[in-house]
Amino acid sequence: MGNNIAAIRASLLLNDFPDIKSVIMVGIAGGIPHSEKPDDHVRLGDIVISNEKGVIQYDFDKETITENIHRHPPRPPSASLIEGVRLLQVEELEGEKPWLKFIDQALLPQGQQRPSSKTDILVSSTNPDQMVEHPQDPKRKNGELRVFIAPIASANKLLKNPIKRDQLRDKFGVKAVEMEGSGIADTSWNYEIGYLVVRGICDYCDSKKNDDWRSYAAAIAAAYTRALLESMPAPKS
Repeated sequence: MGNNIAAIRASLLLNDFPDIKSVIMVGIAGGIPHSEKPDDHVRLGDIVISNEKGVIQYDFDKETITENIHRHPPRPPSASLIEGVRLLQVEELEGEKPWLKFIDQALLPQGQQRPSSKTDILVSSTNPDQMVEHPQDPKRKNGELRVFIAPIASANKLLKNPIKRDQLRDKFGVKAVEMEGSGIADTSWNYEIGYLVVRGICDYCDSKKNDDWRSYAAAIAAAYTRALLESMPAPKS
């Protein structure tokens, strides 16, 4: 856990395997909901994939008495991987969702299921005792995840502050928060290779954070990544 460790491990990997063309960081993250905008409303069990803006390292800043000035350098992900994600997005519009079969393959042999929607609890950012209703979303099917393509926030801190979460959403347009993507992005940039971050959403970065959705979130991120890799043409030798 942490961007520093992720960068070190990625560097060791690339030193030992110099022919690697891209690194895909797959795992879990906190989601950033937006109950006032259903189309942007990330929920537990959704997937967020880094878009052309990549990863925003939100703790890379200059702090003065009056303000914090963010100084994160741009680290765009792999163009070919982003293109693959966009092509899967087109398939989804046509009704094809190849990642769903891989989710079943990952979960059902272990007897696991998607957690109950009753455990998908969202609370007010300013009052943890006040529940917030999830908005009606015509793009969302009951019991099925949504895939979002957006910037992802990253830092060397475990975020459990929904006020800060909402500030990151409003400032950078991010839809997930995690702790390794920035390290992967920096290492990939230095080695001049591509990267992509795929995250399953397991909490809302608030006081209700728990482990109920972690296993499912990890499985769906892996399932989507497999679908992505299988959809892409084999590289030319």
